[in-house]
Amino acid sequence: MRLTVATGLKSEVHVPVTPPAVWTPLPKPLRQCKVGFFSGCGVHLKSQEPYNTAGDISYRLLPTNVSVKDMMITHGGFDNSDANKDVNAVMPLDRMHELAAEGFIGSVADHFIGYMGGGGNVQKFRDEIGPAIAKLLKEEGVDIAVATGGCGSCHRSTVMVQRAVEAAGISTILIAALPPIAKQQGAPRISAPHVPMGANAGEPNNKEMQMGILRDTLKAMETMTSFGQMVVLPYEYRHNV
Repeated sequence: MRLTVATGLKSEVHVPVTPPAVWTPLPKPLRQCKVGFFSGCGVHLKSQEPYNTAGDISYRLLPTNVSVKDMMITHGGFDNSDANKDVNAVMPLDRMHELAAEGFIGSVADHFIGYMGGGGNVQKFRDEIGPAIAKLLKEEGVDIAVATGGCGSCHRSTVMVQRAVEAAGISTILIAALPPIAKQQGAPRISAPHVPMGANAGEPNNKEMQMGILRDTLKAMETMTSFGQMVVLPYEYRHNV
């Protein structure tokens, strides 16, 4: 029995199309992994040129042996105040070093990578910026990489970078403040704490929450066995107003 009456009938309802799966299994135990990080939240050194908030396809190498107090956020798509109080709220550099010191992960990459994903040029991020960042992470000898995005289009841009990194053979996971966008764009792995844009990795200056989010995000990578899996984390933070 035919279920349609018109050949080629098209729905007027928009149906999102999720990109094909891209997947690299975790290569070794976390305690042996060198961990990298990339973020579309507009992180850069205060000494570096700020991003163009109207749209920017450049990226910055961020040495991981500097203080987060030497870093700041330039991004026009979300409230930067939390992240500028404590950059660990979007790029948990201090927490990453602490996990390496206790032996939970093997080591931290010499550089993290920042860019401003808001209003991102889709073609550029998919075909140029993503592969370029993947190449940098490979040159760093990274085994796995964690990511964050800021606003909605920033999450889209960051998933494009994440997919390129994953395709290059590095396992990745995105800490998402907007998990539905990340999932629809084809993020290989997602962790989802209950946080606002600009505090993906936890409340500013809340070391306990930041450590919990990062540790549980990395632990989730050990349990995820296929493309597109997401874990909802039991941490909640709302902007203090």
